[in-house]
Amino acid sequence: MTHKYEDPEVRYTYRSSLVDKLREKGELQVGRLRLLMPQSFGFCWGVDRALAMVNDARREHEGRSMWLLNSIIHNPRVNEDMGGMGIQFLKGKQAVPGALQSLSKSDVVIVPAFSAMVEEMEDLKRRDVTVVDTTCPWVIKPHKRAEKYVREGFTTVVHGTVGHDETRATCSLVRSLGGEFVIVHDLDEAEILAKYLEEELDSTELLNGLHPKSVRKNFDPTAHLQRVGVINQTTMLASESRAIAGRLRAALEKRWGKSELNERFRDFDTICQATQDNQDAAMSVVDSNPDLFLVVGGYDSSNTRNLARVGDAAGVPAWHIQGPDCIHKNFLEYRERHTGEIKTQQNWLPQGSISVAFTAGASTPDAILGQVVERVVSVAGESLGKPV
Repeated sequence: MTHKYEDPEVRYTYRSSLVDKLREKGELQVGRLRLLMPQSFGFCWGVDRALAMVNDARREHEGRSMWLLNSIIHNPRVNEDMGGMGIQFLKGKQAVPGALQSLSKSDVVIVPAFSAMVEEMEDLKRRDVTVVDTTCPWVIKPHKRAEKYVREGFTTVVHGTVGHDETRATCSLVRSLGGEFVIVHDLDEAEILAKYLEEELDSTELLNGLHPKSVRKNFDPTAHLQRVGVINQTTMLASESRAIAGRLRAALEKRWGKSELNERFRDFDTICQATQDNQDAAMSVVDSNPDLFLVVGGYDSSNTRNLARVGDAAGVPAWHIQGPDCIHKNFLEYRERHTGEIKTQQNWLPQGSISVAFTAGASTPDAILGQVVERVVSVAGESLGKPV
């Protein structure tokens, strides 16, 4: 069955006429402000599709109890809206205590766009609930590649974040198939793994240098790192993923020689196309050297954090904010990228004529981005009623 939300060119949810206008024009002069918007940003097709599927499910299963396995996407406003629709949560901060154990055939459970762990899906099947699976097709790609690695005897190296819903689902799949995995969050952790592969570190040094949950309990580096295959959490920084794969390839070649590389190493780019497009577009807009770069998205959103890093790389002041409530005349609330702390920046908005670039993470509705633009214009003392 073909659904209307399967057209990636169409946006169905959380529209904003202001954002539509900026998307079309690329920039807008409002008084002393030059507002810049990249060609690609915000809701990806997979997120928009997931929310459209939720709306379809509400109509199809009207009158039945509906549950989200966990956050539908990493955006607090959207998850609050789910609650407002009467959809309750089985896991996470908003979970209803005991609800998961009380599910029955009459319940409808929505699997988030990030997918779910194998154990969770098996539990839902045992309980005979109706499952609405909104897993993004792009998320399925690393799953399929990981399955292939396990079949061929490779340990899966995941460039991702320990504890992220998508990476948890991928590692659960690998475990269920009897495979092994290693999660590396960034180039620093990849370097630790590379030095082990080059025999410059021993097993203890390797495991001490990685996150405690980056491997499973009985992981044996000597046995399990003879052959490795790389995949990426779909929302990571694409340039970093490529660098990590290149570093691990070089390490294996140094240890085993070029002749054995094909038997020791696999690489498959599983970065979501929308994530790549948003990062490339953000790079283009910061190349114009704006005075400020505001990146809008949930503080727990991986792809939003990586969009903010694009500004860092270009030397442009980049701030990861969650929404319009973060913006005040004299200070800005933001997430500090290195520590994850929520901080405030005083006197963040320069005087005089300035250019402000915006982008938004793949879990950020256009409606919230539009509210951010409106708030910036307001605190700057300008009005959208009189654009130049």
